[in-house]
Amino acid sequence: MDDIDLKIIEAINTVSPKSFVSPVKVNEGLKLDANRLGTRLMILKKSGYVDIMTSEYPSSLTLPNAISKVYLTELGRKTLTDKK
Repeated sequence: MDDIDLKIIEAINTVSPKSFVSPVKVNEGLKLDANRLGTRLMILKKSGYVDIMTSEYPSSLTLPNAISKVYLTELGRKTLTDKK
């Protein structure tokens, strides 16, 4: 995990530490390219730090790769507390 991944986890925690949120809302503070954020979220999901939901029907709150919701897992929250 690099600094960008950690910033993504922190941003998710800031928006909503315990429920699913739109990745577009998370990205408002990060200002990453939407495709790059989607790729990073997929990698973080495979590593167990986040969970994601996809949608067949994209909206303005959905990333280009169909990620519509993102959630911080227990491992993701633990990473933030271990960092402090």
